[in-house]
Amino acid sequence: MNNNEIVVNTSIQDIYGDNPLITKLPPILDTKSVIKHLRGKLKFIPEQRFLPQPERIHLIAQLPHDFFQPLTKHLSLEQKISIMIRQGYVSRNINNGDRQRHLHAAFQQLEPSNESSYRYAPPESTATSMSIIGCSGSGKTTTMNKILRYYPQVIGHKELGLKQIVFLKIDCPHDSSLKNLCSNFFRAVDLALGDTNFEHRFTRSRLNVNAMLQQMKIIANNYSIGLLIIDEIQHLNTKKSGGAEIILNFFVTLVNVASIPIVMIGTPKANEILQEDLRSARRSAGLGSLIWEPMRNEAPIPDPGDPDQMIISEWYAFTNKLWQYQWVQQPAELTDELRNTWYYYTQGIPDLVVKLFCLVQIHAITIGLEKITSELFKKVYEEQLQPVHDILDALRSGNPARIARYSDLTIPQVQIKEYIEKQRFKSELKMKKQHKDLGPHYSTLIGMLTALGHPAATIEPYVTSTLKRYPNEKLQVLLQHILEILDSSSTEDEPGQDQTMTPVKKPRASRKVMKAEEWKSTEANDLRNFFSQAQEQEVDVYELLKSSHYLFDPTRPILH
Repeated sequence: MNNNEIVVNTSIQDIYGDNPLITKLPPILDTKSVIKHLRGKLKFIPEQRFLPQPERIHLIAQLPHDFFQPLTKHLSLEQKISIMIRQGYVSRNINNGDRQRHLHAAFQQLEPSNESSYRYAPPESTATSMSIIGCSGSGKTTTMNKILRYYPQVIGHKELGLKQIVFLKIDCPHDSSLKNLCSNFFRAVDLALGDTNFEHRFTRSRLNVNAMLQQMKIIANNYSIGLLIIDEIQHLNTKKSGGAEIILNFFVTLVNVASIPIVMIGTPKANEILQEDLRSARRSAGLGSLIWEPMRNEAPIPDPGDPDQMIISEWYAFTNKLWQYQWVQQPAELTDELRNTWYYYTQGIPDLVVKLFCLVQIHAITIGLEKITSELFKKVYEEQLQPVHDILDALRSGNPARIARYSDLTIPQVQIKEYIEKQRFKSELKMKKQHKDLGPHYSTLIGMLTALGHPAATIEPYVTSTLKRYPNEKLQVLLQHILEILDSSSTEDEPGQDQTMTPVKKPRASRKVMKAEEWKSTEANDLRNFFSQAQEQEVDVYELLKSSHYLFDPTRPILH
């Protein structure tokens, strides 16, 4: 081979294959697998709409934590993280001695300069960095945490006698101290490894910042940290931490010398730090400086490559998926009016989109409306989202100066947990009183009638009225009576008012409409037919309905 020829790695195996720090990582995911990994695990079962109010409120309360709709920017971020971790390890290969050279170079910086001693030159860094900038509530941290869950944080290499920290995530301290940022690093390493005490060792020994940084480099190489994520970077005040130059040089050194890939996450205020120095601005954009803006309310457009297909925006994809999680008993169709109202009161900020959706459902259930409406969006926004009104008003105005004034503000914590607990308590009191007043058949009748297609909001007054009049009647007779009322009630009746309801008469065993012994001649899905079968088989009608899948059984596994 000619000495001037350059050997080029042409495959993943050529680049990563002989590096144990890479080969022990989980496989590289394809797009389909990434979506499966990121997607929220909360399952929706339509039959749950007929559970008692308190139980449905608890299910709704899971959405802010468990709902996640993967979008294009999430897939892009996962791909970048996958590349950063593996590429950063290329220049720290154990098998070719690169990792050892990094360690020697880091230790030499702790020792006094000696011209006679040999100086080790560290390998050229293959690490890159990236920044993610976006307003509070845009999902930056949530997405990063979901991506990192795919990787084990620590991998043991028993044959090599070392531990590998795949990723380390730290938050910038609120007091803007670079020294405290170093302390957070040592604490995070201790938590990951579980058997070290670096925080106590280096923060109590009164080391200055430069000495702490050198120790961080040694630890980073000794434990082969694959990725360092620095969140809430806007908290680093350039004045309090010693000036922008120190901060920026610190980040550049970690990437260039220690070969640690870095992701910096923050609000728009972080740009003051990242763009202060041109060198760091380039470094923070190693794999792209991602700007995460709120979702835009853009309607679907035809696909230029296939006019029969439509390209939907992130807003439509996000809301279409979230809208499926309706635990109200009268689920509404997501019309343009509802979607536009929803957007107006959240401005496409994912955190607020989910929380408003939850609060509206809880309110609809608590007041007995059991339906999501535009008016309810407005009412809940005005009553429950007051802390974010100024921020959203600024976004609606489109005024850059006004938006800039609020762009760095943290979205105040909407007290959704307290609200849910309050509504759950009200709902439980209502249910207890209802069951006490109406007896044990109330829930069974509601469940059976809704399973047959009658809206809960419509049948509830009939069930309540019938049970009040005949509290000691058998379930079979009560159900027959309510069904006959529903069949005979006219459209002008107002079932919520006693004075306009169809008069209720005491049902008799022998009715001219159809005798009980004739019920077996009705259609197979007629409830009277089920009663007839239950009598012949000498089984409980409730069990027969459940075995025929007319009732939801929460103990039965759900097949997907």
